[in-house]
Amino acid sequence: MRKGVVVTARPGVEDLAVRAEELGFSSFWVYDTPMVNGDPFIALALCAKATTRIRLGIGVTSPFLRAAPAA
Repeated sequence: MRKGVVVTARPGVEDLAVRAEELGFSSFWVYDTPMVNGDPFIALALCAKATTRIRLGIGVTSPFLRAAPAA
């Protein structure tokens, strides 16, 4: 069975990703809430730098609130 974690982009999100990896989670998702939380793409970049094997992904994003290249 695969299990994952879903969080918002916020300071320290990479520490959560590292902990999820240590606990054996298979995926770590950050969802997009423009103007409420941080940028999920930057958060995922920080998570990628801090982890080695956990799968990272964007949970949900709004194409109407993001520039096309970012989304």
